[in-house]
Amino acid sequence: MDLNTKVMPPADTVAQAWTGHYDSHGEMEEADCVIGFAFGYRGKPDQRTPGLSNQDLANIALKDYDEFPKIFQFEIADAYREIQAPDYKDVFQLKKHRIKGKYLDTREVAYQAKQIMDKQGWKKAIILAHPYHVPRCDLVCQKLGIETIVTDHLRGAVEFDPQSTQKWTANLEAWRGYEPQALLYYSLKGWL
Repeated sequence: MDLNTKVMPPADTVAQAWTGHYDSHGEMEEADCVIGFAFGYRGKPDQRTPGLSNQDLANIALKDYDEFPKIFQFEIADAYREIQAPDYKDVFQLKKHRIKGKYLDTREVAYQAKQIMDKQGWKKAIILAHPYHVPRCDLVCQKLGIETIVTDHLRGAVEFDPQSTQKWTANLEAWRGYEPQALLYYSLKGWL
């Protein structure tokens, strides 16, 4: 097995996750829905609040993607509800892993979103995620067979949350220590 081609994440993906300068692609008007990947949260697991990053993502969803059906990890859905979005009832919320007690990670969010998309007959999804998280979210969705659209709307519009309970989402330095390992793990699992 050639480790460089079979195991390592694509170099451009690592660079994008390191810099937050992701590649946009696709035409927004061709989308069937939006998939929102949470980025951290505040509080204890049983008393979570969305936090700054997820509030930013919810604001982008309302401002730029309002006309599309939404599949959101629950932290974004909670933030979306807080800003009293008029079509909140049309949000599919992803709340927990299919396996009891397992962490609801990026791959699981994408997997559950794909199941909803298949039931609805949807093929193309806009990726809504923190700019530094977009590269992994995009590749994971594509690997599952989702046609993805990544817009420029996220650039400079989503902050890190210094009060995030998930320390790797609190600041850029922590993210840079975490994400290369996450990308390698996802590559080893065959999820990219």
